[in-house]
Amino acid sequence: MLSENGQRVFNARYAQLDENGKIVETFEQAVRRIAKAAAGVEENKDWEEKFARHIGELHFIPSTPIWANVGKPDRPWQPAACFVLSVEDSLDSMYETLSQTAQVFKSGGGVGYNFSPIRPKGEIVMSTKGRASGVVELIKLYNASSNMVMQGGVRRGASIGILNIDHPEIEGFIEAKLNGGLENFNLSVGITDAFMEALENGSNWQLTFNGKTFKELPARELWEKIINAAHACGDPGVIFIDTIQKSNPVPGRAINACNPCGELPLSPGESCLLTSINLAKMMNGTRLNKSLLEEVTAVAVRFLDNLIDVAQYPLELITESTRATRKIGLGYTGLQDALIMAGLPYDSQKGRDFASFVTKTMSDKAHQVSESLAEEKGCFPEWENSIFYPDTKRRNASCITMAPTGSVTTMAGCEGYGIEPLFAVSYKKTTNVAGEFDVFSPLFLEACRKAGVSELIEVAKKGSCQINDIPESIAKIFKGAQEINPEDHILMQAAVQSHVDNAVSKTVNLPNSATPEDIGECYQSAYKLGLKGITVFRDGSKKGAITVGEGPVKLRRGEILPRPTSAQGTTHRLDTGCGKLYLTTNFEPDSGKILETFITTGSDGGCLIYTEATSRLISLAIRGGISLDEIIEQLEGTHSCPAYMMAKGKGKKLSPGKSCASAIAKKLAEVKAELNCSNNHMGEGLKCPVCNDILQKAEGCFVCRCGYSRC
Repeated sequence: MLSENGQRVFNARYAQLDENGKIVETFEQAVRRIAKAAAGVEENKDWEEKFARHIGELHFIPSTPIWANVGKPDRPWQPAACFVLSVEDSLDSMYETLSQTAQVFKSGGGVGYNFSPIRPKGEIVMSTKGRASGVVELIKLYNASSNMVMQGGVRRGASIGILNIDHPEIEGFIEAKLNGGLENFNLSVGITDAFMEALENGSNWQLTFNGKTFKELPARELWEKIINAAHACGDPGVIFIDTIQKSNPVPGRAINACNPCGELPLSPGESCLLTSINLAKMMNGTRLNKSLLEEVTAVAVRFLDNLIDVAQYPLELITESTRATRKIGLGYTGLQDALIMAGLPYDSQKGRDFASFVTKTMSDKAHQVSESLAEEKGCFPEWENSIFYPDTKRRNASCITMAPTGSVTTMAGCEGYGIEPLFAVSYKKTTNVAGEFDVFSPLFLEACRKAGVSELIEVAKKGSCQINDIPESIAKIFKGAQEINPEDHILMQAAVQSHVDNAVSKTVNLPNSATPEDIGECYQSAYKLGLKGITVFRDGSKKGAITVGEGPVKLRRGEILPRPTSAQGTTHRLDTGCGKLYLTTNFEPDSGKILETFITTGSDGGCLIYTEATSRLISLAIRGGISLDEIIEQLEGTHSCPAYMMAKGKGKKLSPGKSCASAIAKKLAEVKAELNCSNNHMGEGLKCPVCNDILQKAEGCFVCRCGYSRC
């Protein structure tokens, strides 16, 4: 069963549509569609039921192209998310690769390229005697073309451009995004062991192309350009191309590029399809259900391997290269969820040990299943040229990958994306297709309820639970990404990478105050720990899709926020058919959000029990997540009160409305408007009834310099 946000993602991105764009497929039908397609190559049709059960129960969640394409009658069954294409130093190759890219984007994939074969800007083109435009201009062409094609109809084309550290145009490449632009490209520098050695020794570094040296400069100077640019705009990242090549399962098929998120180093023409195990579903209370994890891993490996055979790839080159190595990318999402359930901080050795154990369990089982599939169906065609030959038969050259799992995580209902910690306990996520999501960690709310923590307004405002009101036992396991030291981010990536065939998509989040030197330390630490690449993001360095804090508390059905321990408010007199009522509205001073109401009767009569019940129900509804506008609408929709109408008929001056309920509604609407007006500084503001000056908000009330106060 999908969550509300999961259903929104499914409807917006994956459901089958008719010719008018109307949704004609449920989640359950989509699960069956995918399972049936994947089981199409099996003699034993029981596999369809196994695939459908584990996907339907959200034990593992296929990636976007599988949901969007596989099994649908109106499009090719293209299941891969990750591609690498080669581009050579000729006009024909550049435009042929661009055309290939458009076909990949159309089918739902992202593309990686290494532009190092392209001659640097200004070099002579012998065939025309003109000057080469160079690498950066070519990337600009590819970037502009990305805007023309949607990936599988659900997002713009995404790419990563890589340039090796010895290319003569590397300085311009490093600084290509400093002034904006290239919004569809990630950039990474291909770092070699030789460069890291030169950096360590304080040596000079040569920029060369086709045996010609164009420039020599200190390695430190080039390094500082990289970290200064990453500090300013988030790009470039780095990939360690020698480290990648050392773990290449088919050494003769050189790898010098990866997919846009960095988790899949691939040789030119290869693709890889992804699925992620939902670790939140693998927990039995506070303990990992190891047998279930192994069972789901086994089914998911077979599912992915089958899809390689039923796939309809956009290019014959991709079909041949992909089936030659049969690489699959099984990973997981919700590591943070599992850690929280186990009571382990993300930034602790025990947390890293847990992540390592989970990854090793998956890896061991996946490799075992791949060996069994090799006996049953045959090895991948390039097996005899692989590191496994002749001792170990394998169906797949690689099995384990850790992808970033954006939409997959929302579908799974997890809080942690891939191997990442929580963004924050409260944040707003913006997506291009499914709109905005307000997130307030359900696991955090549950922990607070169990601990008897009632005051959460400050947490919602800041997006952080690292405050005095939250017990340390809770705060330490609910740290947001920016509250975790960079070293601990990198150590977690290293703990997971040690059991991953391909690579790990991971972002090291840094505060705005981080220096270029901090970024340099992260890059060097990643290299020393044997990582294949690293991405660092300093808060504020570029606009993102996540806004931490200042978001509403998102409640599940039946959840009620605790009553605030303190609040500020105003009291208003209402004249009704039964006498006087006094409506007190308590609100959060900074946001102006109404938190609760109190209604009492005056000495001249009225129904005390009715007003108390109404007050309690209004407050309960607000704390239950029902909007104040909806509450007001319901109160205003009540019938006319005979006593109200009779008093009006006698000429009594009553508050606007036709009953006590509607009078309360109208006053609530007025108070809300006043709070919003003051909080947002809109229009002319509220006027003082004494001197007609503008009222100011102070200490939770509206006051005037003349001494008037509304409180």
